[in-house]
Amino acid sequence: QGHVTSYYGPTMQKYTSFQIHPQLHPVVEVLTFGDKVLGLTKDRLQCHIKRGIPSFNFKDPAMTEAQCMAMWKDNHVLIGGKNDLLIDLDLKTNSVCNRAQLGGNETTAIFRKTSRYLCCGGFNGKVMLRDPESLKLQHTLDAHSGISDFDASGHLLVTCGFSQRPGNEPQNWSLDRFVKVYDLRMLRSLTPIQSVVQPSFLRFMSTYTRRMLVVSQSGQFLLLEDNALVTPSTPIYQANLLGTTIINTDTSSSMQAIAFADSGGLLHLWSASATPNFNKFQKEPDFPAMLDPLDPINIEDENTPLSIIPMPYCQKSLFSDWPKQQCIPVSRRPPPIDPELLRTMKVVHGIGYAPNPGSRRRNQVNPLTPTIDYSKPGKIRKKLTTSLHGPQEVQKGRFFKEFESNFGEIKGTNSAIPKVTFKYSKLGEEENEMIQHYNRTFAGMEANIPNAYCNCMLQVCSVGGVFGGAQGYQLTQVLYFIEPLRCGLQSHHNLNKEIDLSEELGFLFHMQDCATSGVLQASNFLRAFRTIPEATALGLVQNSSKSEQMATGGANTNLGHLIQNWARFILQQIHTVNYDVIIGFYERSLVERLFGSEMGNTLFRNGRTTTRKTTQFLFNLNFPPLAKPGEAPTPVPFSSIVKQSICSQVNTKSWDAVTETYQPMVQTKKMTLLPDILVLNCSLLREEDMQFWKKQMEQKAASDSQQRASFKEQQRSTCFVVTILLDSLPEGLDFSFDKSSTTSWLPHHLFMALGGDGELVVKSYNDDGKPYIEYELFATVAHIDDPRTGGNLVAHVNVGEKYHQRKEFSKLITMNLITHFMVDLPIFLGVTHTQWYLFNDFQISAVDKEDSVTFDLKWKIPCILVYKRLDIDFPLTSDILLPTPSISKRRRNLEPMSPGSSMTFTPLMPDELPTCEGVLVALDAEFVTLKAEEAELHSDGTRSTIKPSHLLAARITVVRGEGANEGVPFIDDYISTQEQVVDYLTKFSGGIKPGDLDASVSSKHLATLKLTYCKLRYLIQCGCIIVGHGLSKDFKVINIYVPEKQIRDTVHLFHMPRKRFISLRFLSWYFLCEKIQKDMHDSIEDARTALKLYKKYLELTKDETEMTDFRQNVLKQLYAEGRRLEWKVPE
Repeated sequence: QGHVTSYYGPTMQKYTSFQIHPQLHPVVEVLTFGDKVLGLTKDRLQCHIKRGIPSFNFKDPAMTEAQCMAMWKDNHVLIGGKNDLLIDLDLKTNSVCNRAQLGGNETTAIFRKTSRYLCCGGFNGKVMLRDPESLKLQHTLDAHSGISDFDASGHLLVTCGFSQRPGNEPQNWSLDRFVKVYDLRMLRSLTPIQSVVQPSFLRFMSTYTRRMLVVSQSGQFLLLEDNALVTPSTPIYQANLLGTTIINTDTSSSMQAIAFADSGGLLHLWSASATPNFNKFQKEPDFPAMLDPLDPINIEDENTPLSIIPMPYCQKSLFSDWPKQQCIPVSRRPPPIDPELLRTMKVVHGIGYAPNPGSRRRNQVNPLTPTIDYSKPGKIRKKLTTSLHGPQEVQKGRFFKEFESNFGEIKGTNSAIPKVTFKYSKLGEEENEMIQHYNRTFAGMEANIPNAYCNCMLQVCSVGGVFGGAQGYQLTQVLYFIEPLRCGLQSHHNLNKEIDLSEELGFLFHMQDCATSGVLQASNFLRAFRTIPEATALGLVQNSSKSEQMATGGANTNLGHLIQNWARFILQQIHTVNYDVIIGFYERSLVERLFGSEMGNTLFRNGRTTTRKTTQFLFNLNFPPLAKPGEAPTPVPFSSIVKQSICSQVNTKSWDAVTETYQPMVQTKKMTLLPDILVLNCSLLREEDMQFWKKQMEQKAASDSQQRASFKEQQRSTCFVVTILLDSLPEGLDFSFDKSSTTSWLPHHLFMALGGDGELVVKSYNDDGKPYIEYELFATVAHIDDPRTGGNLVAHVNVGEKYHQRKEFSKLITMNLITHFMVDLPIFLGVTHTQWYLFNDFQISAVDKEDSVTFDLKWKIPCILVYKRLDIDFPLTSDILLPTPSISKRRRNLEPMSPGSSMTFTPLMPDELPTCEGVLVALDAEFVTLKAEEAELHSDGTRSTIKPSHLLAARITVVRGEGANEGVPFIDDYISTQEQVVDYLTKFSGGIKPGDLDASVSSKHLATLKLTYCKLRYLIQCGCIIVGHGLSKDFKVINIYVPEKQIRDTVHLFHMPRKRFISLRFLSWYFLCEKIQKDMHDSIEDARTALKLYKKYLELTKDETEMTDFRQNVLKQLYAEGRRLEWKVPE
C-alpha cells in the first residue's frame, strides 16, 4: 500500500513509518545510501531521510512499470522494469543522466552487480550481462523458463527459477530442484547444485568463505558452500510461518542476520548471535528529544510569571495585546563612550582612531545594579552601583539568575547547575581557555581522577575566614575555608610515617593557598586515602576506571549517602592521628576542639542508670513521620528537627551482665558542650523523609506568600504612591524583584544554648532577648541528580572577608609591593567583601545567598549542612635537606660497608643551604604509568583523549645551579610505591625497571614521596629558582604548586609563538654541541642539560639588543634547522 516501516535492534523495535505513494501503489524495492532511504513504486522514486522526513521524489513519463533498482557509480541509481528502458538517475541533482534503450523483449526484473558486469534478470528467464559503464549488452545466459531469483559474487553467478512442463501456461511451470551455477570468467555453466528444498530465493553470504543461502517458499532454508554437495548431515532450518509462504528475503550487510517476509505480513529475523550487528560500521539511531512535562501551575500564586503559561496560536488579536501606537520598536540606547577615548582620538578621513586604554575586555560593559532609596516616602529613585571587584567577578543580574532558577525548577532537571566535562587536547593536557572561562577567582579541583566525588567537601574544607599564622588563630571557622583547621593541618607533619592523611590534606591546602586560579589535583591525598583499609571496607574507595563514574562515585552509588559517610570518616580519621593540644586533664585533637560536641549518654536498664560521656563530630537529622492520609500536615521548624536529632531517645534491648539476659533499655543523649562548628547530615535516603522536607518547604512558601499579600494590602490601605524615575537611567538596568525577599525552610542562622538543667534550646530567631550562641550557615553540599550521568556533588560556601583579605595580601606579595613580614597589613587593606560561591569541581561562580538554601528535591538534594559559631604556615627548616637513609632493605645492608660509594648525589653542606631568594637549582623527574591512557579514534582518523594516563613520580633529581659544585645533584630519590605499575617506561624513565621501586628488593636510594615532596617544598619556600625542561608536567605529577616567578622552563625560553615545542635532545645538540639521551633518559643528565641551556639563554640575551636578535634571528635559524633535519639529531 505504498508504506515503508523500519525497525531497529535484535528485538525489532519500530523506528519509523511513512507513506511513499499517495495512490497506495505497492513498494517494489527499498534501498539505503548514507542516511537516506529510497523507495520505488511502479511510477515514482521517493527519497526520505532515515527519520522519515521526505527529501525529494522523482517521476518520469517513461517510468510506468518500474520493478527494480540498484546503486550504480557514485550517488547514481539505475531503475529498470517491464518497459524496455534503463534510467540512470543522479541522486545529488535529482536529474536523469542517461536513458539506455533495450532491444526486443529485453526487460529487467532483478539487478545484481559484480566488478565486471551489471547482471540484469529478465522476465523471460534470461540473465543479461551488461557493461557497467556503457550499459551495452555483452552476453546472455539462458537460465530458466522464468527466473525466481539469482545472485552474483566474485566470478560466480547462481540462479533458481521455473522449468516449463507440458503446456506453455505459467501455471504449468514448476520450480527447479537444481541451483544453476555459472562462471563469469569463462561465461559457461558449471555443475548445478541439487537442493533438498525447492529454491525460491538465493543470496551469497560471503565472510571468510563463499557461502550461499537457499530459501524455499515454505520457510525451509539451508547454507551451502559454492563447491560443496548437499549431504544428509547438512542442517535444514524451518521458519515458523503459521500457514503462510515467504515472499521475500534479504541479508544484512554484515552477513550476521537474515530476514524473511511472509504473505501474512510478518517479519522473521534469524541470526547466530543474540545481539547481531546489521551493518559493518553501525551507529545508534537518532531519536526525537523528549519534551519535559510542565509542572502544574497554581493559578492563585501571585509569584508565578504569566510568561511560562503556554498560549495557543491565535490569528485574532488577544485581549491583552497593546495598541499598535504603543508598540513602536525602539533601538537599545548605546553605552556612553569613555571620555579617555574621546580625548586621545585622532580623526583620519572621517574615521576616529584611539589607543585602547585597557580598562575593560572586548564586548564587556560595566554591570549596573539598581538599589532603591526609601528615604523619601513620596518618590523613590533608583540608584546605580557598579561592581568594584573587577571583571573576573562580574555577577549576573538578579533577573537572569531568577530566570535560570525558575527554568530549572519548571523543567525539573539540573539545567541550572550542569556538570561540566573536562576536555583534553591531543596531548592529554587540559585546555587553558576552558579553565579560564569557568574559574578566575579560586583554584578548582579536577574530577577525572578516581574518588573525585569528595572534591566538594575538600573545597568546603578549604575556604577560610580568619587571617593568622602559626602563632595563634581563633577557633571560629570547614576543611580549607575553615581557617583553624587549614592552619592546623598545614602545621602538622610527621616524616617518619609514609601515609598520613592529615599531612596530605595540609599539602593540598597549601596548594590551594598558593594558586589563585586554574585546576588542581588531589592525587596525593586520594592516593593516601586509597591505602586506608577502613575506607575500602566502608565502600568509600571507588575503583571504577570509567571517566563518567570518577566524580559520581560509581554506577550504582548514592552520591548523597557516599559523601555523608565520607565526611564522618574523614573527621574521625583526622581526629585519630592529630592529637596536638592538651587542655586541662583531657587530650583534645584539633578536630575535637572544632567539631566535637560533648554528649552525655544516659542508659536506663533494669532499674539501673549508667551515664558516660562521648564526643560526636556530626549529627544525622531525624525526621518525624508524615501526617496520616486526610490529616493536614503540621508545620515543623527546622530548629526543632535539629534539637530532636541531637538530643535523641532510643528504646532498644541490650545484654545485661547482672541478669545475663537481654533487657529493655532506654538510651538518652544530651549535649553538655556546644561545638564551634555544627555539621549536619541531612540523611534524605527514605522517600518518607523526602516527602516531609518537601511538605515543609511548600508550607513555608505558602506562609510567606500570605505574609507578603497581607503586607501589600496594608500598603494599598495607606494609599502609598511609588514613582520610579526612569528618564535619566542608562541602559542595562535590572527591574526584577529582589530575590532576598524569598525565604526557605532552612534558616541561615541558628541560636543555641544549654539551660541550667542541661536542656538544649535551639531556635531560628532570637525572639526573647536571652543570651544565645549564634550559628551562621557556612556551607551546604548538595547532590545534583541526573539520571543520564549519575549526577554530581556541588558545594555552596560563604567565603568571608578574612579570606579575601588574605588573597589580596598574597597578590600584593606576588607583585612585590609588600613583603611577608608585614603580617598586620591585611587588617588595613579595607576589604570587607563576603560572598557565597558555588563550587562545582573546577567551575566556581558567585551565587546569591538564597541559592545555598534553595533545594528542588527533583534534582537538587541537600546532603550536608555546616553551621559555624560567630564568636571563634607549614613549618619547614633546612634540616629537611640533610642526608636521609634509603628505605630499601638491600640498600641499608650495603651502605654501612661502603658509605657513599654508590650514592648518585652529594647532599648539601651547611654552607650551601639556601639563605636567600634567587638560588638556582635544576630539576627533572621521571615517571611510571599506573593506568594507561584511554582514547577514542573517530571515523575521520582524528583521535581524542577521554582520560589521560595516570602517572606517578618514580625518580626526582635536583642539581646545584651555581657555586663550586655546579651541576652536582643533591637530591636523587627513587620514590617507593606499593601500587601496581602497568608500564615502567624504561626508555624514558632513566632505566627504571621492575623492582627498582620495591623497598624489599631495590638497590636504589629509595625515599617516600612525602619526604621528597617536603624537600621540594622547602626549596620553593626559600624562593629558589627552578630550572628544567617541561616543568609543568613534572609539577603536575608531583602534585606541587610553584609560583611562576620561580620557574625557568627551557621549553618556553626556546620557543616561538604558534610553533612546535622543541625537545631537550635537539636543543642540547644545537646550542651545546652535546648528544644526550642516546639509549635512554637520565634525570641527572637532563637536569644538567637544562641548566646549561638556561645559562646559554642568559648569555644570548644579555641586553635588549641581543634579546631582539635572539627572538628575530637565533630562534628562526633554530626552527629552520629543525625543519631541515625533521627535528632529528644527526648520528
